Amino acid sequence: MWNRIKTLIVKELQILLRDRKTRIIIIVPPIMQLVVFSFASTLEVKNISMGVYNRDSGEASRQLVRRFEFSPSFIKLTSLDNPRSLKQFLDAQKGVMVLSIPDDFSRKLAAGEPVKVQLLFDGRRSNVAQIVNGYANRILASFRADTGQAAELQPLLVRNWYNPNLDYMYFTLPCLIGILCMVMGITIPALSVAREREFGTFDQILVSPLSSTEILIGKTVPSLLIGLVQATGMILAAVWCFRLPFTGNGGLLYLSIVIFITSVTGIGLFISALCKTQQQAILGAFAFTVPAVMISGYATPVENMPQWLQYLSLLDPLRYFLVIIRGIFLKAMPFGVALENLLPLVALTVVSLLFAGWFFKKKLD
Repeated sequence: MWNRIKTLIVKELQILLRDRKTRIIIIVPPIMQLVVFSFASTLEVKNISMGVYNRDSGEASRQLVRRFEFSPSFIKLTSLDNPRSLKQFLDAQKGVMVLSIPDDFSRKLAAGEPVKVQLLFDGRRSNVAQIVNGYANRILASFRADTGQAAELQPLLVRNWYNPNLDYMYFTLPCLIGILCMVMGITIPALSVAREREFGTFDQILVSPLSSTEILIGKTVPSLLIGLVQATGMILAAVWCFRLPFTGNGGLLYLSIVIFITSVTGIGLFISALCKTQQQAILGAFAFTVPAVMISGYATPVENMPQWLQYLSLLDPLRYFLVIIRGIFLKAMPFGVALENLLPLVALTVVSLLFAGWFFKKKLD
């Protein structure tokens, strides 16, 4: 039996590596996606343009405007001269925010009276508006503290654990490794069976002495081996090229990768049993991958989702793997803590392989 499985594994690897188009799919997209997404997929907001409607002629209002002008987040300040220009500025999307300063701003500030400014945001870009609102409120809090107002709001010390400089790549790169491993772990086995059916070689496998279990193993192992090679390349690129710190245990990371790729390979085999062409296999992989990424906690926290989506995310292998890989990279997650996410991942792996094997055998019969 093991000789037959070994022969099938070698055959699969030869087909994958000899075909020029398949080699391109395996090598080029992960590299391009890692590079592009590392810079493009970020929740940071930079180079912000804003409008300023300053009705006060005092020194205090000019100092406040200069705080925004010299902030690293804001690069362009546009002076507005009337209330109508505020609406036109935001309507034309010339900026995300408008700062409106009342005409008695400096007088009230000098007299020690409560003073307020107005912040107007473009709600069409809700996520950006919330982030810029946080930037603006930090500047206003610092200004009030320096001028003697609400000094108690000034923090004594701010520390960011595991990511001291709040570098978004510390969050993005580990997540991208997990997402790209999932994409290839689903796509390769899904395309493998579909390609066999298109070329007519799948019938030859059916009349061979191979059982359905042996075919399943022979289709799973090549995907796992290629996934491990791809994951290794992406980890090395993250550490050496992007200078991402690696603080955890390498053995624990690779154990998690093996379990994760095996779980998504079972999903890919299930998709391959449903598809007859490679185009159908690609569409099936896409139909699963996009929702899986959305509910994994990569783009938005799982806690922010509706309750029924939180329950659905429990069936998503990527949700558990992202917690593990971020923890191992950034905070040296110990095995006992990683086990809390490894056990559900192992359970999903067993279920996906058993279900894929049952469905695969049913289709063969």
